[in-house]
Amino acid sequence: MPKRSLLIAGAVAATLIVASVGGLVLFGGSEEGSSTSITQAAGTTTSITAATTTTSPTTTSSTTTLPPGVPITLNLEGDGRLQAAAADFYGWLGAPYQVEPPPMAEGLAAFLADVEPEEGFDLDGTFATADLDDGSRVAVVTADEDVLLAVDDGEGWRIVGARLPSLGLGAWYGEPIRYVMIIGTDARPGYIERVFRGDSLHVLSSNIGEGAGGVLGIPRDSYVDTPYGWKDKLSSVNARASSEAVVDIVRDLSGLPVEGYVVTGFASFTNLVDNFGGVVVNVPFAMADPKSQAFLGAGEQTLWGANALAFSRNRSIWGSDFTRSYHQGLVMLGALNKAQAAGILQLPGLLELLCEYTWTDLSAESLLTLAAGAFEVDPANVANRVLPGTIQMIAGASVVVLDPEAEEYYRDLDDGILTPAE
Repeated sequence: MPKRSLLIAGAVAATLIVASVGGLVLFGGSEEGSSTSITQAAGTTTSITAATTTTSPTTTSSTTTLPPGVPITLNLEGDGRLQAAAADFYGWLGAPYQVEPPPMAEGLAAFLADVEPEEGFDLDGTFATADLDDGSRVAVVTADEDVLLAVDDGEGWRIVGARLPSLGLGAWYGEPIRYVMIIGTDARPGYIERVFRGDSLHVLSSNIGEGAGGVLGIPRDSYVDTPYGWKDKLSSVNARASSEAVVDIVRDLSGLPVEGYVVTGFASFTNLVDNFGGVVVNVPFAMADPKSQAFLGAGEQTLWGANALAFSRNRSIWGSDFTRSYHQGLVMLGALNKAQAAGILQLPGLLELLCEYTWTDLSAESLLTLAAGAFEVDPANVANRVLPGTIQMIAGASVVVLDPEAEEYYRDLDDGILTPAE
């Protein structure tokens, strides 16, 4: 058992012993120290005589020596509440038995339970914050290679993730394997983007312990059971039911614990990419499609909003919707590369931008820790694939019946890592 666990166990045991002994003394559980006799004569009253004796008091003592700790100091510019929360976190890391633990995610506290620094040190850091549209605030603090993630949802700053090379620790950003649903609707100008048909449907996954992940495209016309009583295209579920229903169906189909969704539409996606500064994509082949306005040459190039949308929409190509879904994955990987190049300190601003042009059911903490996990993943280890299926005509509609091999894709993704196509 680690040293800290032994000390905690010893302290708990000592406390229980003291409490037990105290309880016996207070409630007369011991037969020593007094005697009571009861004498009853027929037809007379009952008398109770207590004979008091003198005993020497018994003293029980328990002494637990706790480690004194070491000084760990984080220096940040300013004296606000975030700076105090981050400094308190490092102070607690150095002297966990002497300092009250600061507010933090429960899993993070468990991750750090056995940390016992042998020497103190000083760190100089910096930070970035952003306000999200739900009223919460997110922050990233960096100090050398260390990273802290913090959220203020109205009750003060709370540390929700950390990467601590200064203590020999990697990243803890929540569960090591994460899944989220990305839905792009085909709402034209004048329509409500959030509740239109899901034109782009992907599950993004990450395994930060392995530095890998996956982009799994789901054909938009996949023929599925729905909550409204009949089979339908998965794309239609977003309009006829909700984004939550889409996620529920994908959970049932795949068996994967998808956390939630992020939804955007044509106009919002275009603005998002433009404000992001474009994304670099290696366009696989030249295309000229008047319907989607995709007029692009082959090769690596920066796609701004309109061209990124056109490239993602074009299905007048070999493979139709299947190839288009793959192309949408290429845009997502381009965004991943660009975000990593900007650095994790830019993450709060990127989340603020994301929330301006998307809708989500994820909390600020989930958004921040999910996005931070992307910085632990090597884009070269993120495969981009699309579920296999067959196009069929059912009840007068063209639908995609997913192949039985789709189950292999789901199970391949159980560890958050998608195997590249051969």
